[in-house]
Formats: sequence, structure tokens, C-alpha cells
Amino acid sequence: MKKLIAFTLSAAFLAGIAQAEPATRTSTFDGPKASGTKTTVRDKDAGTFSSDKIVTRKSDGATATSERDRQRTDTGFTSSGSRTGFNGKTTTYDYERTKTDNGWTATGSGSGPNGGEYSYSGYKTRTDNGFTANRSASRNGNEIYNRNDTVTRSNGNVTRDTSVTRKQRKR
Repeated sequence: MKKLIAFTLSAAFLAGIAQAEPATRTSTFDGPKASGTKTTVRDKDAGTFSSDKIVTRKSDGATATSERDRQRTDTGFTSSGSRTGFNGKTTTYDYERTKTDNGWTATGSGSGPNGGEYSYSGYKTRTDNGFTANRSASRNGNEIYNRNDTVTRSNGNVTRDTSVTRKQRKR
């Protein structure tokens, strides 16, 4: 009889865990210059996460907002979001990361607050004794960032070779 009760209680407990509700968290702040609210919702079973934030500037009532969403997929995840500043200008992004047999690949795109179009690509590939990786970003078709990494392990030593190129910023 004790085993039957213990089994029944264990099954009921595990069923409750499997049917877990999405976790929602809301936080607020009220500072001397601005106030705002941030709400996040995470559903581990569905593999989703979302975050929404609104901030109001006290001096003139202007608002800034941001939202982002992430969804687990069978082969990785997708992510997207946007942000609108106090000046009314909006930036957006979309990103997808896919698992491969020996690493991952990623692509993304976005738009900047002044109309610029951005693209991103990257990968990481495991090797027998380390990995190789690359991340590259372009704005309006012109490369602005590129990073290559090669890491090797041999005889207890780790060797990292990294090269980064980026467009000079205007000052």
C-alpha cells in the first residue's frame, strides 16, 4: 500500500511539473528622471522567451520601448526584436542559429535608427583538436566587422589565433 501511495504522489508531482505554466515576471522602477516597466515571460516547455519594456522620461513624457522574442526550434533557435528610442527612431533585428553536426551556423539582419540595413553571419566548427569560428557584420552591403578564431589543443597547451578587422568609426 505504501508503494502505491508513493507512486501515485510521485506521478502527480511529475505531472504537475510537466504541465508547468509560463513564468511571468514584471518589474518597475521610478527614478528621478524616468520610470518604467519590464515584463518577461518564459515558457520552458514551449521553448519561448519574451521581454517587453517601456520607459517614460519625466521631463517631457517621451517614451522609449523595446521588445524581444526568442523561440527554440528543432535545430537551434530564432530571435527577433525592436527598440524605439525617446526620439521615435526604431531599430530592429532578426537572428537564426542552427546546430550542425560539429557546431553551429548563424544569420541575422536588422535595420538601424537612421535607415541603415545590417546583416550578420557566423559559424563555429569543432575540429579534432579545437575549433574554428567566424563572425561577420555588414552595414548597407559594406563589411564593418569580421572576426576569425582558430583554437588548437596539443600536448596540454592551447593555442588561440584571432584576427579582427573593423571599420574605423567617425569621430
